[in-house]
Amino acid sequence: MAKKIKENEKSHEEKRQYYIVDKTILSASIQKVIAVNEMVKNEHISKHEGIRRTGLSRSTYYKYKDFIKPFFEGSQEKIFNIHMSLQDKQGLLAKILEVIADDKMNILTIVQNAAVDGIVQLTISLQGTMETPKNIETSLSKIQKIDGVRDLRILGSNS
Repeated sequence: MAKKIKENEKSHEEKRQYYIVDKTILSASIQKVIAVNEMVKNEHISKHEGIRRTGLSRSTYYKYKDFIKPFFEGSQEKIFNIHMSLQDKQGLLAKILEVIADDKMNILTIVQNAAVDGIVQLTISLQGTMETPKNIETSLSKIQKIDGVRDLRILGSNS
């Protein structure tokens, strides 16, 4: 019997899949679990207090809490792939690279396609230090504000 349980656990682990999704499409319950975790971390309150504040049931919190964590939390990843759609404007890439350099990240590769209808597709692989997870969020926010950046997203990171 114990052997069968072990096989089922192993099978479950092998079937796990991970996705990067926008928080806004998650159910209200999942968003409340995220809110509780953020309160516990940032406000240094108990889980019980966070659950009470959000109005989430304890059973729902404990059902999902171990399956939800921010993209960068506890990560050992140091390489991030960023995809961008940019207007074909002189100096635009230079502004983006300046932000990356200012935030102390190293560029491993840049793959840029020729412009089609005035839009350039670009993928940058970045390598950074242990501060990179915090810096990349800040960098992406700065880059998104640059005039001419049409689309910006993280494709993934090494695991």
